[in-house]
Amino acid sequence: MSHLTTSWFRTGSALAVLMAAVSGSLQADSLQYQLSGVEGRDKKNIELHLQSLPEVEAKDFSFYKNTIKETVRQALEPYGYYDSVVQLSLPENSDKVDIRIEPGKPVLITAVDVQIEGEASGEKSFQTLLKNHELKSGQVFEHETYEALKQSLMTQAQLSGFFDAQWKVATVEVNPVSYSAEVHLKFDSGRRYRFGDVHYVDETRATRRLVNAILNFKTGEGYDATKLVKLYNDLSATGYFKHVDVQPLREKAENYSIPVRIDVSPRRNHEIETGIGFSTDEGPRFSLGWNKPWVNNRGHSFSADAYLSTIRTEVSTSYKIPTGNPLLDFYSLQTGYQHKNLEDTNSKLYSAALHKWLKIPDGWNRDWFIRLEAEHYDQASDRDNSLLLIPGVALNRKNATGSLNPVRGTAHDFKIELSPGVSGADTRFVKVWGRTKWLDTFASRHRLLARAEQGATWVRSVSNLPPSLRFFTGGDQTVRGYDYDTISPKNQNGKLTGGIYLSVVSLEYAYKLVDKWWLAVFTDSGTVTNNYDDPWKVGSGVGVRWITPLGPLRLDLAFAVSEPGSPWRLHFTIGPEL
Repeated sequence: MSHLTTSWFRTGSALAVLMAAVSGSLQADSLQYQLSGVEGRDKKNIELHLQSLPEVEAKDFSFYKNTIKETVRQALEPYGYYDSVVQLSLPENSDKVDIRIEPGKPVLITAVDVQIEGEASGEKSFQTLLKNHELKSGQVFEHETYEALKQSLMTQAQLSGFFDAQWKVATVEVNPVSYSAEVHLKFDSGRRYRFGDVHYVDETRATRRLVNAILNFKTGEGYDATKLVKLYNDLSATGYFKHVDVQPLREKAENYSIPVRIDVSPRRNHEIETGIGFSTDEGPRFSLGWNKPWVNNRGHSFSADAYLSTIRTEVSTSYKIPTGNPLLDFYSLQTGYQHKNLEDTNSKLYSAALHKWLKIPDGWNRDWFIRLEAEHYDQASDRDNSLLLIPGVALNRKNATGSLNPVRGTAHDFKIELSPGVSGADTRFVKVWGRTKWLDTFASRHRLLARAEQGATWVRSVSNLPPSLRFFTGGDQTVRGYDYDTISPKNQNGKLTGGIYLSVVSLEYAYKLVDKWWLAVFTDSGTVTNNYDDPWKVGSGVGVRWITPLGPLRLDLAFAVSEPGSPWRLHFTIGPEL
């Protein structure tokens, strides 16, 4: 019966070190090793261990033979092979050693005894680790799995404030005769440290008020490092501060209470941002933004933005009033002007709106709004003015692993809006729209992205709606193979009129070629209609994806297969897939 500890991973031996010290200075070809009988990680680990040996010449082979054998055996032990047979041979006038290996019967785990003592014994996070770890009876005993369990318990202890945690017992009893191993672990977490007082550094009354609105722990609450990370991220995301520092002062802990220092510096009163971009939907585009993060000491902020592309010009302002956590609960007063000139649409839209935002972490974000819109437009053969008061609500939820380049996840968006008809009964309407996306990556190299979009408007006639409230589709983000917003019913003159119903579905498969490059194939299908008598449009094609810090850069070659001759179109976009 032998007791094993972390010394398993020491690959050198006193004999090997001695041989390195006395190796001769004459230059000659070093021995090369050819392995047989093992593959995969076993073979790779043996090769790594053999590389740690000093260079050996053929004339010294017999002297090193036992060292080489022992090195190979030690390389197999981490994977549960304690009874391996290693045979060496060196053909005459050769420098290649043939190493034939029979790993033998692996050692199986017959008992796993893991105990947690101290305050952590009742913590859900620790119970989850014990429930989900991979060190199970009946499995091959592998050192890596054993060490991973130990490391995960100690890491969780540090994250949860059990800074005095220690191992009382950490042994593995291996019986090479019965090929069995018993694991015995006893983890003493000790007492949990608590959050102490918050120390503010050079903060004004205004900044302290905002920090307190975001603060996610209370004095006396159990320490949790993930809360400090989230607090740092939330403070940075508000846009109020140019510098954020959140630090636990462990060296000043008293009576298991750890003070927390928060140091923030307000951003400048005026900030200018510029941007430039390109998409095949809109061509080159430019943006200019002016931000005033601090309008007053209550955390009100103001921003103004201008946007210009080949088809659209926009100017907008936003005045934000936090009513609690400025990331989650606030009012927003918005004004805007938009001029859109595309295909058979020429529209000038003026708007003013009041929004009430309530964002719920891991839940549905809500935006209640009431918007006043005045629009002057030419749409196909319609020329008119509209004045609409539009109340409504928008909901969205996103659950993804990763933000800009998620591996898997879902995203859902819904909106309902209506109007009592300020400019007449004919403009009364109810409009509902929703979109959902689903992304999954499997077997590390395969990815599926599915998308569905549906909209419907109840109104006396589509001609009573301004273009901004009609449905159009087609383009980079909807049905590829078609120009932007060119899928729509047409009038008797062949001009686009927009519709009251929208349906789009899409399925895309991507295969990882190398590193950050993916190859994709896709099919999109959709329609905009007033009665669903119109045929659906279908676009299919291939594309490449390059993963960047800003999200995937997508270049697609799409064919409008439902059109005569299947005309093709390139689509270029960049940004998150969810």
